Amino acid sequence: MSRKLCSALLLILLVTFCNSIRVPASPPAAARQDSSKAASPQPASSDAGMSGMDGMPGMAAPATGSAATPSPDHPWCADETWSTFNHRTSGWFLLLWGLTALIVGLQWPRKTWMRFVPPMFLFGLAEFLFFRNDPEAWPVGPMSFSASLHDPEDLQHRIFLLLVIAIAVIELLRAADRLSGFLAKFGLPILGTFGAVFLFFHKHGGPGMAMAMSGTAETPVMQRAMESMAVVKHEHLWFSICGFAFAAAKLLADAGYLKGRKAALWSVFAIALGAYMIGYVE
Repeated sequence: MSRKLCSALLLILLVTFCNSIRVPASPPAAARQDSSKAASPQPASSDAGMSGMDGMPGMAAPATGSAATPSPDHPWCADETWSTFNHRTSGWFLLLWGLTALIVGLQWPRKTWMRFVPPMFLFGLAEFLFFRNDPEAWPVGPMSFSASLHDPEDLQHRIFLLLVIAIAVIELLRAADRLSGFLAKFGLPILGTFGAVFLFFHKHGGPGMAMAMSGTAETPVMQRAMESMAVVKHEHLWFSICGFAFAAAKLLADAGYLKGRKAALWSVFAIALGAYMIGYVE
């Protein structure tokens, strides 16, 4: 039984690792032509409508001659690359959290030191997000912490960070048998449901992109940005679905409806969420 489980886990890790390092396909010739046209100087009226939208996925930075220059707000990173790396690395943390929780669940009724391992991956994820969430904001960017709270996207990222920390603390207390009755039954289901619902309202690109998504694509660059945001919305929809499934399975387990090894069902959805995030694209 243990050999089969280890083989299955190694296969999952191999497949997800190969999926995470896949090289994106090169854009078609027509898209490259559109990109070269978009990089050429545009009338002042067109530039005015695109101001403040350089850092959005799929948006080109202002061009000087034939070479694109970095965004003044993010001179040392590309937003799309930064975001993709964050999502995929977070997926690895969630995948390992789910895998170790599954192993702990299959060890029932024995209690070993292994039960303290899953929360550690969540604390690791929290530390990673603390430094990597927003490149323009504290603690790695020039924007102060208080100022970042006035940016809707940055504020949402802060809330997600607190959510991860709360889940990690609850699971660590559960492993140590120091969790009160209400939190033991409903703590994670409530947090998981909150996170899944919150993802429906998670916005990328700020107010400028929200205005663009409500209008029409006037330029090829704008059209590519809107297509990219449509992909992001689709990805986050599946994040939410996995979150709801996780919350429901955790409620059944913590409330006592799933007993024994069946109570580890929730970890399968954590694994699924992590594996899906490892293949995140924009």
